[in-house]
Amino acid sequence: MSLTSEQRANTIREFRENMRLLGLTADQIGADFGVSGQTIERIIDLRTGVLEYPWIVRGYLLDKAAAAGVTLVPFTALRGDPHDYWFLDDRVIDANRLD
Repeated sequence: MSLTSEQRANTIREFRENMRLLGLTADQIGADFGVSGQTIERIIDLRTGVLEYPWIVRGYLLDKAAAAGVTLVPFTALRGDPHDYWFLDDRVIDANRLD
């Protein structure tokens, strides 16, 4: 599945707004995953080519928000359970790793 230009722009905006609400930088998220901030920037800009990576970062942000009691801006294209999407690899999602 591919996103329309509008969905891509909205998703990137949603990632950035939610990071702002949580007070997180790409470098901080990267440190938690053991990758560079540049890697996180590519993921949230939807430029990695790995469909599962934005879902993993989305899950990370949702977990951080739940722990902090923060209400995030809803993700409009990345919604629901990623395991319900046939085109995503459950093993990658469940590994919760970014390379």
